Amino acid sequence: MSISKLKMKLSLLAACAIASAVVAAQAITPQLKHAVITSTGVGPYFQLDIPTSIYPGSLHPDLHDVRVRNADGDLLSFAWADVETASAKLESKTVSAFPLKDIQSSSFSSFRQNADGSLSALSQVKITRQNPVPAWIIDVSKIKGKLLQARFGIAEQVDGMFGFTLESSDDLKNWQSLGSEQLVQLRHQGSMLQNLGIRLHHVSAQYLRLRWNNPADAPWLDSVIIDSQQEVYTPPILQWSKPIPVRACGANYCDYSIPDNTPIDSLRLLVSEPNTLLHITVLAQVTTTTAPVSSYHHRHSPLYPLHVLRNQKRNAEVQVVDQQVWLNDSMVYKINLQNGEVKSPDLLLDGASYKTLRLRTDSPFSKLRKTLPEIQIASLPRRLVFLARGKPPYQLEWGMENKEGAAIPLTTLIPKMDLSKPVQADIASVEIADYVAPQPVVKPVAEKTPAKEHKPWLWAALGVGLLLLGGMVWSLLKNMSEDKAKT
Repeated sequence: MSISKLKMKLSLLAACAIASAVVAAQAITPQLKHAVITSTGVGPYFQLDIPTSIYPGSLHPDLHDVRVRNADGDLLSFAWADVETASAKLESKTVSAFPLKDIQSSSFSSFRQNADGSLSALSQVKITRQNPVPAWIIDVSKIKGKLLQARFGIAEQVDGMFGFTLESSDDLKNWQSLGSEQLVQLRHQGSMLQNLGIRLHHVSAQYLRLRWNNPADAPWLDSVIIDSQQEVYTPPILQWSKPIPVRACGANYCDYSIPDNTPIDSLRLLVSEPNTLLHITVLAQVTTTTAPVSSYHHRHSPLYPLHVLRNQKRNAEVQVVDQQVWLNDSMVYKINLQNGEVKSPDLLLDGASYKTLRLRTDSPFSKLRKTLPEIQIASLPRRLVFLARGKPPYQLEWGMENKEGAAIPLTTLIPKMDLSKPVQADIASVEIADYVAPQPVVKPVAEKTPAKEHKPWLWAALGVGLLLLGGMVWSLLKNMSEDKAKT
């Protein structure tokens, strides 16, 4: 073998080794990411809601790798504005509801307004269940804090779907719409379907007004319970993911891969088949060597603990027997009725991040026939406040560890801040594209796992490659020595 050919082979082998090392390094090295912050106002403080698309590209569920810089690259001071909800008091209270003879806001014939703003029934006015009631006034003037949910009680024999609009007011004169909702109590295929709880999304109000779409068929309200929370901070609106397809299915379950580090506050099963009824149990798969959830629980819905309390026994059984974390269970349905379509509400989850969700049913998923249902998950965006300094535009940075520029306490960022009042800051915004994980150029496998879990295997593969390269080089050098000896 000639010296020139040996040199060529050695060069090719070295190039292959370098390429392999580069691919391995790319697969295991975090990537620094940037996004331009758009700010309006004069500052110096700006409030920024971070889109949930940041989570898969971040190193941690708590986003502690996030930094803020100015146009010159200087790190800026910032603080997280979303304090923990553990200190916020959750209350449930039965409130008074007063029927109205007509829907005019000035028609208050069944109650009077007291000096403290509360409402009292007029004993001489009688509105019976036999007469259609077009609207109700709900007195929430004694509720402290933000309104989270209204739970309605109706007679057990009532059957149907009852649409209405809900409004809020502080003076019984000026009303703000809270949207259209529906109460559901149906008997279908031997099951009782109920959805008598309406989420109020942290609204502040003295009174609520419920106006039936069809008063003639509407039920009488036996009771109204309001769940509320005393807190200053009002979280941003939930952001929903794109549909997530099924990863794998068994006879009575389907598994779904969740984007890395993404907290899950709510879950929606996208049922395409009409007249579908399923009992779903939502589980998070864990192993004995991994923690069931991330160590960081971001601001989950304060209503979720109520679900956990009602299912403590079931939760414990699932964890011990199946090494799975119980998150929720509910009837999921999509039913076409003469007066419209009725769908099950979204499911509350615990706000933690998981790699896989399992949806288990009491009957086979094959009953859905045409297509297996996709899911969507919703997360609460995190909110930060930063102190502007230097030239704009400012930049959000994440995806790399940095010992400098980490978040500081809000009271340190804003000295003499009144914690009983919301943060006073101008609004800033940022757009973050959907994260696509870097993929090495390899043959696709049936089931992909996050790249960061492959660190030991990648280094092992690289080490084996280098050993093979060393062996080949030794063999070639030996051949060179033998050729020289022959000559």
